[in-house]
Amino acid sequence: MKFQVRNTKVLRNLFIGIILLILGNLFAIYLLFNTAGMESKVTRLLVKLFSVNLEANLPTYFSALVLLGDAILLAFIAYGCKALGEKFWHWLGLSAIFVFISLDEMIQIHEQFRAPMEALFNTSGLLYFAWFIPYVAVVIILGIAYFKFMMRLPKRILKLFILAGVLFVSGAVGMEMLGGMHAEVHGEETITYALMFTFEEFLEMSGAAVFFYALISYVEMKFKSIQFNFGSEQV
Repeated sequence: MKFQVRNTKVLRNLFIGIILLILGNLFAIYLLFNTAGMESKVTRLLVKLFSVNLEANLPTYFSALVLLGDAILLAFIAYGCKALGEKFWHWLGLSAIFVFISLDEMIQIHEQFRAPMEALFNTSGLLYFAWFIPYVAVVIILGIAYFKFMMRLPKRILKLFILAGVLFVSGAVGMEMLGGMHAEVHGEETITYALMFTFEEFLEMSGAAVFFYALISYVEMKFKSIQFNFGSEQV
């Protein structure tokens, strides 16, 4: 039996989901700043359901599931490489990392680093939300450790990996830094800050979706003889 999936259709559907969630979040922001705010039961419900800045709601579950999907595909690739007698530990390591990122998305593990990092480095400005300092250090270490591995990837897959990484890190770190600088001066209860964290989450979701597409493309390219056959369409 063969299971066929069109790559571009998967990517398109993921981005449809992302856009719908972002629109829901923008509507919740509109209600929050243009109605009775959190005093309204309807507003509280919609903000709880759609705000990308809160936990345990639709955007959180969507992001966590896409990241978990990335982890599963990475584990599948590791298993396939092992079956072919090739090196597979890099793929398995990436799978473990994405399991952690998915879990972090669900329960906000990174927030536990904010207070210690702020106390240790007395951060302000772009480093106002100091939780990402250890994460950036880990990303740099992984970048060095995975450099040769990345350079061995097919060029098209490498480009997609880089695009996914740039999108995700631009949101998780870049927009977080800009948002922190704004929040330090103006607070977190402004529409500007709400729009900034909206764009941040859009970039993170987009990065995870592009990476999912890249992994499907790699599976199709490398494991054509395996029972699961992923049909191709060029993007």
